[in-house]
Amino acid sequence: MDVEKLVQKAKKGNDEAFELLVSSVRNKLYRTAYSYVRNEQDALDIYQETIYKAYTSLKTLKNPASFQSWIIKILIFKSIDFIRKESRHFTTDDEKLFAELISNESVDYIAHSMDLSEAFKFLEPKYQTIILLRYYHDLSIREIANILNYPEGTVKSHLSRAQKELRPILKEGYFYE
Repeated sequence: MDVEKLVQKAKKGNDEAFELLVSSVRNKLYRTAYSYVRNEQDALDIYQETIYKAYTSLKTLKNPASFQSWIIKILIFKSIDFIRKESRHFTTDDEKLFAELISNESVDYIAHSMDLSEAFKFLEPKYQTIILLRYYHDLSIREIANILNYPEGTVKSHLSRAQKELRPILKEGYFYE
């Protein structure tokens, strides 16, 4: 699938092309939203708002090849806005998380994922965003800097601080014993 051609078609009003673009990032968008709000319904709301915003502002996308990072940026800002507006604490529904993990992965990975999920809650939102973009979306430091409008040095230092904050939390968990 050629993203650039699909973006060009979608900019001209081709809804099928837009749907193909969205379907290529659908799971990552939902999981990213869920990692912020820890609530299935809220994550779906953020996902839908992101799709709508992307659809209505697609014509402003200057570089068609960067569609994925562009839509992820929209989702991240929608998630952060949602958290600020709601100003409530979100908790993980451990039973749902465990059921989802056990249906997809091995027992070792389940333990590791639960440790990461719990540890992730202790990070500041700016660190959560950088960790998500770096390790979940596999973006480079430069791409993260462009998405967040930070200098590359700031992204590197935030990434380093986030890793330092996660290290002792994860070492205390049973996965590393």
